[in-house]
Amino acid sequence: MEIFFEFLFDFYCELAALAIPGKGKGKGVKILASCLIAVVALGLLCLFYFGVDLLQNGHTATGVLCIAGAVVIALAQLIAGLCLSGKSE
Repeated sequence: MEIFFEFLFDFYCELAALAIPGKGKGKGVKILASCLIAVVALGLLCLFYFGVDLLQNGHTATGVLCIAGAVVIALAQLIAGLCLSGKSE
């Protein structure tokens, strides 16, 4: 199971890296985008593990809500990043 989550996290990071602007953007914009992606990824990871911990302690509804929230935020970030990176090129 750990290998699956590690693969999933690596896949998420690769897709999130597509949102970093390429040529034609300033260095500050690239650094800001990278920092935002890293902060959101860390927050999503914490939210996911918090949800798993809640599930293990018997708080089923709250745990599922936290995990679902992490998945929805991750998908929204990936979709927004891909849409925005497609328009700038």
